[in-house]
Amino acid sequence: MMRMNHRNIALFVAIFLSGRAFAADLPAPAVISPEPVVNWAGLYAGSFVGGAIGSFATRQNVAESRVALGAATGALVGYNWQNGALVYGLDGDIGSNYLTRKFGAAAGVVANEAESIYAMHARARVGYDVGGFMPFVAGGLAYDKTDQFQRAPLDFDGEARNRAGWTLGAGVDAKVNLPLLGPSVVRAEYLYEGLPATSYDLKGPSLRTDMSIHYARVALISTMSEVRHGSPETDTTDWAGNYVGAIGGGARQAVSTHGLGVADTFSAGGPIGGVYSGYNWMHGDSMLGVDGATMLADVVGHGAQPGAASTDYWNFLESDFRGRAGYAVGRFLPFVAAGLDFGSSQQVDNATQNTKANLPVLAGTFGAGVDYMATDLIAIRAEYLHARSLIGESTHLDSDVCCGQTRTGNSVRLGAAYFFH
Repeated sequence: MMRMNHRNIALFVAIFLSGRAFAADLPAPAVISPEPVVNWAGLYAGSFVGGAIGSFATRQNVAESRVALGAATGALVGYNWQNGALVYGLDGDIGSNYLTRKFGAAAGVVANEAESIYAMHARARVGYDVGGFMPFVAGGLAYDKTDQFQRAPLDFDGEARNRAGWTLGAGVDAKVNLPLLGPSVVRAEYLYEGLPATSYDLKGPSLRTDMSIHYARVALISTMSEVRHGSPETDTTDWAGNYVGAIGGGARQAVSTHGLGVADTFSAGGPIGGVYSGYNWMHGDSMLGVDGATMLADVVGHGAQPGAASTDYWNFLESDFRGRAGYAVGRFLPFVAAGLDFGSSQQVDNATQNTKANLPVLAGTFGAGVDYMATDLIAIRAEYLHARSLIGESTHLDSDVCCGQTRTGNSVRLGAAYFFH
């Protein structure tokens, strides 16, 4: 999802070097005016989308190597400092990966599948301004959740692992002025992510697998403005433009599974938290906008499923994309919202230890809330959301022919966001 700023960016910071006459009868030295430097300093945030190429190498009795093609989407935030044309700073992102590779059965290797579920990066960046463009290099830490399991009909025999690695890359940021969205930054970059070899227990076979991922990403970014709309003196609240912040709360879910002639439902609950951002268009006091969140979750439950009397459920990832409509009343902006919700869960049959480490769900979501502009740049949010599965997902927890699962959820979230006016 894209997040843009709606403001005027100061284009140049003038640097002047001047001399001083040492005697009244001496002419004043000439003033030297170096090339102006574009302002890259300050907070920035945005969204990215791109392609991914994964190199998977797995070993049981012998080694097998494969390449996979996929995609990645997510959100990023960072901060730049600037000294002349030199720009340096910190950058972090979180995103969902859609990257999987199947290995066929071979002598010494069981048929299996490996996948990257999500990744986070924390990097240092160094760049150099060349007049509206800033090429940069970046490097730091990577954190990835991966899953490996046997192929059907035993695809419930596997294990998910969290792995820490490293990342290195390069790219270029460019200042642009987009229709409707105004001054923004477009980023094109390459990232390499290296993850160490890790052992996966496939309920009998044990595989040791290492992975490296090459990303080519494009991002749309909003940057800190030097021009602010609204002021305490006029009590004018500016709700227009892009915003980004942190959000968290709690969720309750009803998980329903049907198959083998029966249906079972159990409850799950727990905290959720992550980042959110969006863009508001104002028409007088009326607001139309887009909004989304990417969150880690710890929503856990326990109950029966058809053919499995005792199962553990863990919803670990949530993201949503919504349209919003609201009406500003001074510093308050009540709103309604509706859109799509995507989540992933891990489920375990406690009797057999059969495990599905990544069961996705696509849901429709709607809700309401209120934003409050606490300062000219910081808004506080309180909201309620309801989500319901759009389609039933096949669990295949104990059998390739069972079962269909849906979920209904309610969440309450609190957030605080920075507005890029």
